[in-house]
Amino acid sequence: MNAYQKFIQLADQVTNEVIEQLEQGQVFWRKPWTSYGLPKNYVSGRYYEGFNAFFLNYLTDKKSFRTPYFLTYKQAKELGGYVKKGEKGTQIIYWKVYAKSDTREGNGTAGETEEVYQRRFVPFIWTVFNIDQVEGIEFTLPSVHERTDLQVIEACQEVVDQYPMPRPNVLHGGSQAYYAPFNDTVQMPELSSFVSSQAYHATLFHELIHSTGHQTRLNRFADEAKAARFGDINYSKEELIAEMGASFLNAFAGIKAEVFENSVAYLQGWATKFKDDKTMIIYASTKAFKAASYILNLQADSNLGAEATTMAA
Repeated sequence: MNAYQKFIQLADQVTNEVIEQLEQGQVFWRKPWTSYGLPKNYVSGRYYEGFNAFFLNYLTDKKSFRTPYFLTYKQAKELGGYVKKGEKGTQIIYWKVYAKSDTREGNGTAGETEEVYQRRFVPFIWTVFNIDQVEGIEFTLPSVHERTDLQVIEACQEVVDQYPMPRPNVLHGGSQAYYAPFNDTVQMPELSSFVSSQAYHATLFHELIHSTGHQTRLNRFADEAKAARFGDINYSKEELIAEMGASFLNAFAGIKAEVFENSVAYLQGWATKFKDDKTMIIYASTKAFKAASYILNLQADSNLGAEATTMAA
């Protein structure tokens, strides 16, 4: 089985599990962050990104692991430990980028050449184990603390303030919340229209994630059909990106999951979309993480190194 076949197999397995959860009114992206932060490799200290970040945290919650810290079988062995008998690992995805450059004749002056770079993304499947599945190692864990309501609101404002310049305009008024790409504006109802400040910020985060798709930022809308209509597959992907990206910002700030629960009918609608496109979850979670990272300016954090490894081809 080649790399792409393994990728499709994993996408199918994950999608089936997520659909099962959706049919029970549960969503795996609702808690992408624990009190210990993002899922990370215990040995390297490197945080998992994209789909891996969402999925490993989902499994941490589902299997009641103490922390979202993982390591490979080899890493456990090198630390003097071993995987407990009967424990099964979790498959995650790493994208390796094979770069190749060609020298071609330019279009200008005779004899002029230009370098043309090509990149090919290849998925690799790795197996990791939570530290609770490993014995023989004395793991050192950081202390954690829960934020007060006031600290949550302060953290929400910090998220908004961290948005890199130039930011979209945020206007208030009316009864609808939406993002308008043509004038780069987020429209929000007044704060008093929401049941709480946390509910207001959860909605604002959703629209801010949409705004990262603007051509001056991540240019995500150019990847899809710009004229995406309500209900079509491209509209659904962008909405899922905003849903998942906002849940990441919510968790980062400490907003409780109960604030942004959706209806069962809405969740079951996602199940239908996932059945039609088995790679949609992986695609959307990767884009959502990138959008949230853009707003939080996480690109500058060396601990959040890229998942892709560039190799000469």
